[in-house]
Amino acid sequence: KEFKAWAEANPELKKQWEQAMSLKLPVDLKEEIMDLEIEAPIATRKSAGAALAKAFEIVPYLVGGSADLAPSTKTYNGEYGEVQKGDYSGRNLRFGVREHAMGAVVNGISLHQGFRPFAATFLVFSDYMRPAIRLAALMKQPVIYVFTHDSIFVGEDGPTHQPVEHVEALRIIPGLKVLRPGDEEEAKAAWVEALETTDQPTALILTRQNLEHIQKYQGLDNFNNGGYFVSSPVEADTMIFASGSEVNLAEESAKLLAEKGIKAAVVSVPERRKFEKYAAEHKLPEVKLRVAIEAGVTDGWYRLVGRDGLVIGLDRFGLSGKGQEVGEELGFKAEKVAAKIEAALE
Repeated sequence: KEFKAWAEANPELKKQWEQAMSLKLPVDLKEEIMDLEIEAPIATRKSAGAALAKAFEIVPYLVGGSADLAPSTKTYNGEYGEVQKGDYSGRNLRFGVREHAMGAVVNGISLHQGFRPFAATFLVFSDYMRPAIRLAALMKQPVIYVFTHDSIFVGEDGPTHQPVEHVEALRIIPGLKVLRPGDEEEAKAAWVEALETTDQPTALILTRQNLEHIQKYQGLDNFNNGGYFVSSPVEADTMIFASGSEVNLAEESAKLLAEKGIKAAVVSVPERRKFEKYAAEHKLPEVKLRVAIEAGVTDGWYRLVGRDGLVIGLDRFGLSGKGQEVGEELGFKAEKVAAKIEAALE
């Protein structure tokens, strides 16, 4: 009776309540986010942060926070206030340095219904919250995880803070959507897909370092397939699959190969597990060699390139030093990648 009386007295609030309980999104959500003007080069944590700010503006039941890393993860939206003792009107949550508790809290918020929670931290610390992530996947809760500083390109913090095995460790959790966007457009699209996904949790894997805009010959039309051709596959000698920051590297390597008469088709793979299914159902063009590049462990990529394919990755821990220098030392440099591909084609 009390609820009925409240609903009759507050029709607009009742409408908002119904939208929140059903996780109904604004009809123009995708347009609002994708139309954001973001200049590259820019780190995907920053472009994703801009997308999140827009989502905060148009999705009133979106709430979340970080494990004391809000400035670094770009997930704090101060104009919407903070949840405090005795005042729960805010939408920013200060979880403190306790990833596992943060993961458990957002699970509880999601199970309660009426809110869409997200949790943010550095990717290397996802290990601390893994049991909570696993339970979110098991319970099919639409929690969103924002994991930044996603590879050895973190740099000076050294191997303790440089993720190597973490993206793959998340990919093997059944029912967890893992998106690793490669530029500002993919970062916006990743947030849209995360918000539109209401039957499973989503992990966004984002860079600390700036990335160049990916030159896409057919735009983002096939982003939701999990992967798409960045350059034309017609008459290609080799096909290079890459995710995140390594898509830029794949493009640079393809240009060097072209100078030697080798045509490389570049495929951006923001969601590998989905793209694996797509590739199994839709025959990809035949090439002499399939290559995959990712600044992380290599095993999972052989499902795309085959046992005779080439995977350029990292089956070791990183190094202390500037991010770009560490990457180049460990083989993530266009000249080194192009040379490996050329040698494998001979």
